[in-house]
Amino acid sequence: MSLLTPPVKGTGAIAGKLLVAIMVPSLLVTAVAGSSSSMAFGLAVGLGMAATPISGATGAAVAVGIGAVLAGFSSAAGSSPWPIAVLTLLAALCSAVVNRRSAGLLSLAPIMVILFGPGPIDLPWWAAVLWVLIGGLAGYLIVKLLKFQATATPVTRRVAWEHGMAVGVFSAITMWVALSYNIPHGYWAAVTILMALRPLPDQRRKTLVERLIGTLLGGLIALIVVLTLPTGGALIVAAVCLFLLIWYSMGGAYLMQTLALTPMMLIFASLGDKETGFELTIERVSFTVVGFVLACFVAWLLQNHESRQETGRHTKGR
Repeated sequence: MSLLTPPVKGTGAIAGKLLVAIMVPSLLVTAVAGSSSSMAFGLAVGLGMAATPISGATGAAVAVGIGAVLAGFSSAAGSSPWPIAVLTLLAALCSAVVNRRSAGLLSLAPIMVILFGPGPIDLPWWAAVLWVLIGGLAGYLIVKLLKFQATATPVTRRVAWEHGMAVGVFSAITMWVALSYNIPHGYWAAVTILMALRPLPDQRRKTLVERLIGTLLGGLIALIVVLTLPTGGALIVAAVCLFLLIWYSMGGAYLMQTLALTPMMLIFASLGDKETGFELTIERVSFTVVGFVLACFVAWLLQNHESRQETGRHTKGR
């Protein structure tokens, strides 16, 4: 694992075009309907862009439709522990179904439950549904306009369901605890479980370690920027991080994606407020560590289960 992994050659120009294609409509949505609508739109753009190259128009419509339903119910549920926990589990199971076609195709679905429910996106249910549908359509059009392609990485039925159930149950429990005990930003622990624990067994250890390292280093960058730079300088750093996030996303360098995502998110969330920036950074890092520990435990359970099944198959074959 190399920390300073270079981006894939020849993708810089495409990343720049993608940045413009995402930022221009997002800024327009912000101006017209506010930051929550813009965040909803942006998430749905990502959902549409993830599904379109693999599944085409029909698959993208199904994925975005699922996302819209989850967003609507989550917005209506707000911070209610049991409804959000159940929706988190259902979203993880939906993701498991789709993982059979390609790993991670619907990985944003459980994240949408968290962000539209207790997270920063504050919209009535109908507005949540509307902006997800609009954003999903925008994501589809961006893929078609820029002619993006992707290779499917299917997951076997057994692995997909075991992973979906394990991740869904543990992230749902984490959400219930965080909301029941009013833990500020405790949902970041669940986000870590959902995003870092990949369905493909050979990717789990690497992504978990990279998630932890990227968050720690990204949090340090955010802390330095928020505490030392004026608002204008912080905005420039956040914009550069956004570009790097998009650029590295095109090559699959997860550590570098996390390293760019963490300061970008924390800087945008605390512009002009050093105290808020410090608190958010500490909470982000702390709950990522908690999520990392929980995800490692889930990965250990899955590995032990897979080993026992493999042993059983060998025993029967004798």
